[in-house]
Amino acid sequence: MTPDPGTKWHDPALLDHLRRVRRPWDALVRRVVRAVLKRYLPDPPGTLVEIGAGGGQLREWLPDDVAAATTHTEPSKPFARALRERHPTAKVVVADAAKLPFDAGSVSGVLALCVLDTLPDLASVRAELARVLRPGGVVVHVLDLSTSPDALFPELIAAGELPLTNFARDPALLDVLTPAQRAALPEADDFDEVIAVRWGEFVPFVGMLARSNHPLAATADLGPFATLHEPGAFDPDRFALEFMAASADAARLQKLNRAMIGLFLAARQFGKPWTVRALSTRTHLRAKLATAFGSDHGFAVEFAGPVRAWEVADGFTLRHAGRTVSRPLPVPFTPVEELEGVPPAALPADGVRATTVEVLIARRATVSGQT
Repeated sequence: MTPDPGTKWHDPALLDHLRRVRRPWDALVRRVVRAVLKRYLPDPPGTLVEIGAGGGQLREWLPDDVAAATTHTEPSKPFARALRERHPTAKVVVADAAKLPFDAGSVSGVLALCVLDTLPDLASVRAELARVLRPGGVVVHVLDLSTSPDALFPELIAAGELPLTNFARDPALLDVLTPAQRAALPEADDFDEVIAVRWGEFVPFVGMLARSNHPLAATADLGPFATLHEPGAFDPDRFALEFMAASADAARLQKLNRAMIGLFLAARQFGKPWTVRALSTRTHLRAKLATAFGSDHGFAVEFAGPVRAWEVADGFTLRHAGRTVSRPLPVPFTPVEELEGVPPAALPADGVRATTVEVLIARRATVSGQT
């Protein structure tokens, strides 16, 4: 049975899960959010609107004056109800981001947390934000968790590519490969969630192996990739849900990555190497939003990229693009201190907990396309 996204994504239990996931990083993300708002919102803030407010996580990070000026909109009635219960004084309206109950040019700022990466129709929402924002009004979007692949997958598939899990960076599997096998794997880093392969190379190869009952294609570990060669077997929505489910389950993901490594190396041995490229869904989203909120659409992007905050801790932990690693890795970022207007402090050598938050600042054009 195909899961019903409408049920899954409107279940208040999801809010509790996300709150638990965020809790260890709460103070650091709050610091980033407040630094961004202080830097880019008007003072006083005027009329602010949050879109896709969920259960009110962003409100918990807002300064008091910003929270008081904000109306939270949320299309899900269960989520809006949960927000009201958690924040009884909050102004909450059930409304879709593409149809906001505000007059044209009446809003000074639009706030959003992990929203723009989930929209099926970004253009309609952008047009609505342009309508309600006054000239010079600002869109502030922050993303503290992993990016939803929902927007990336259709674009890859339309371009003749298929998203695979990042099998090239699974440390448990890399340790058992020979140096030659490791060298043959695609170039990728720990924060690339997807390896894209040409559909016309992957699917026929798996089909060829399946028809010959080759064990590499017969394994159940291939999950959503096992039957793509069968006519009519591909359902994009189901594929995306199964991909995300496998990615969220460490045991399933390792089995899937092992199967993918086997297929990738076998394709080379058969003289049918795949054309692949590693992708970060967050980097992809950044480029997509920079285009969507560009001058052609009545906006100007003032900031787009990750902002880092850190605190002293035992050992080293870095969370970036929703993934946590325990070793230093080269990650581009803007120090939160830069937004706060203070000199960045030197990181201690003995222990750090750090996180990045992806930030987009886009300002509505004023007269004749000038901001």
